Amino acid sequence: MTIAVAEDTTLLMTRIFDAPPARVFDAWLSREEWQRWVGPPGTQCEIPLLEPHVGGRYRINMRMSNGGPVVPVGGVFRVIERPRRLAMTWCWDGDPARESLLTLLFAERDGKTELTLRQEGLATVANRDDHRRGWTGVFGKLEAYLSAHSAAA
Repeated sequence: MTIAVAEDTTLLMTRIFDAPPARVFDAWLSREEWQRWVGPPGTQCEIPLLEPHVGGRYRINMRMSNGGPVVPVGGVFRVIERPRRLAMTWCWDGDPARESLLTLLFAERDGKTELTLRQEGLATVANRDDHRRGWTGVFGKLEAYLSAHSAAA
């Protein structure tokens, strides 16, 4: 996996997944699939809302497995170009001051997918680094999920 800093508070990550782009892309737009892999390790996630169309909303309720409080994150899908590009706002706890833009690019590389994640508008460098750790864990869970579920769920 490659991690780079495009600007002080912009996160840029790239990872190869052993699945075609359409499969990886579709895993981002299925409520059933999202519940199985979204959220960093050590979290349990409920997806009460997923409207997979431009202008559609989503909501993820994350809870640490140690029983901590529910931490909601949600946003709006801005771009859906299957299977190449997905963009959505990412807003913690409904606080517009904590909103960022998440853009995902899916490129075919020898039958696999190169997924590039760019998250812009993070408030601080520390916030960017927290997101880097979170997305690194999420990518690990997505990789394991795709390996175990090679066909669509």
